[in-house]
Amino acid sequence: MKFTNLTATEYGAFVDEMPSHFTQMVGNYNLKIAEGTETHLVGVKDNDNKVIAACLLTAVPVMKIFKYFYSNRGPVIDYDNKELVYYFFNELTKYVKQHRGLYLRVDPYMSYQYLDHDGNVLANAGHDWIFDTMNYLGYQHQGFLTGFDTVRQIRHHSVLDLEGKSANDVLKGMDSLRKRNTKKVKKNGVKIRMLSEDELPIFRSFMEETSEKKDFDDRDDSFYYNRLKYYKDRALVPLAYINFEEYIAELQSEKKNLEKEINKAVKDLEKRPDNKKSQNKKDNLEQQLEANHQKIIEATELREEHGDELPISAGFFIINPYEVVYYAGGTANEYRHFAGSYAVQWHMINYALEHGINRYNFYGISGDFSEEAEDAGVIRFKKGFNADVVEYVGDFIKPINKPMYKVYTLLKTLKNKVTKS
Repeated sequence: MKFTNLTATEYGAFVDEMPSHFTQMVGNYNLKIAEGTETHLVGVKDNDNKVIAACLLTAVPVMKIFKYFYSNRGPVIDYDNKELVYYFFNELTKYVKQHRGLYLRVDPYMSYQYLDHDGNVLANAGHDWIFDTMNYLGYQHQGFLTGFDTVRQIRHHSVLDLEGKSANDVLKGMDSLRKRNTKKVKKNGVKIRMLSEDELPIFRSFMEETSEKKDFDDRDDSFYYNRLKYYKDRALVPLAYINFEEYIAELQSEKKNLEKEINKAVKDLEKRPDNKKSQNKKDNLEQQLEANHQKIIEATELREEHGDELPISAGFFIINPYEVVYYAGGTANEYRHFAGSYAVQWHMINYALEHGINRYNFYGISGDFSEEAEDAGVIRFKKGFNADVVEYVGDFIKPINKPMYKVYTLLKTLKNKVTKS
């Protein structure tokens, strides 16, 4: 085995073959380079010159002459191969030291345990050994933290397993609300198309409205534009919209069918006036017809106001061969009753199924499963799709220059005390 720098081509080919996070994609390497971030692609090759481990490393200056190195959700490696794990991390230390590293942070994309959305542990992932191993290698575990943090990656993801499932299987697994709203979008005339880079402001307007309503800080425009540019076809922005020409035509067709059914029910009642079943059927159909009438009025008015197309919701998704990630999404609050967000989710779940991707990742949740959690509503939403929670092992930090790292942490502690006071 040998530890070495990798070309973008050989790095990208290896990462695509392994379970990996999108931050380890070669597209993210291109993005970091474009942003001016010092970025390294390193890995291990076997005796046949085949890549068997890799990671994307970024470096930023600290204390003027040193650097802080970070592998975001890396390395990408077969963690069951303990010999390889030891070799890789030992060589990584040497590499970072050669490049004036002060300390190194890694947060492996490695599951610790599986939970339901009520916080109950379903199973241990069998990776408890990693804590002793990393400790032996000189890494300090940063704890089993919950909540959202500006430095650390979120430790809990809501993940829907699609392996061996059909679209119908997924639909059956949803709770009644998610199932009903998913079916509802078909009747609401909701369509999906992908937004281009020029149309990204539509998505951003939804995110702005949603972040204000739910009181969270969203990323800035450049974050989404840059990922759309450098991730290329691995970043998708599905837009849910109403096509009023088609929608009104569907409603008019539904109206005719309802009127026919009502006429049949009336004739049945003329023959059997005391038949309660026929009377109930007639009453139900008339209620449906009235709802249909109100929808036609609403659609006609909205068409006059907005034209033939009304955007109602959009999401930002990042895809690699391992998983489809729902990174962010927003909805026009005024048109939430059209259930556009469900149309987006259902379209992308089917995208994953059609492309043979077995993991649909609703992405981060706080890990606080109480009703007082800041993301309690989001957790309920994701739970309804029959997803489970994956809790990851968390962050590990290794001091590279131990004396100077002690000085650095002391200075940082003093600075924080001054800031708080």
